[in-house]
Amino acid sequence: MNDSVDMQSAAQKLQSALKTLEEAMDPLLTQFGQLKAKTAESESFSQDRSRLASDLDNAKAEQENMAARLQSREKEFEALAQETNQELDRVIRHVQVALESLPS
Repeated sequence: MNDSVDMQSAAQKLQSALKTLEEAMDPLLTQFGQLKAKTAESESFSQDRSRLASDLDNAKAEQENMAARLQSREKEFEALAQETNQELDRVIRHVQVALESLPS
């Protein structure tokens, strides 16, 4: 009988130790879950940051491309304006010559 009592006492002590261990583990498991959630959130922020940096780089490249195209168009416009002015000057000279040759 003594062995049976000792076994029962040992089983109760083991059950008590397991219960204490489970109670001690609960806060640790809660903290682990919180850390896991924060890690996922941090990874999400990191991915968002990478995506935004990429978007910013793309927008900057597009802006630089548009600025280069605008500069090219401005040069074309300046050349066209200069040609137009030269043509107008020629026409004005021809009109003046024609007017001067008219009998008074």
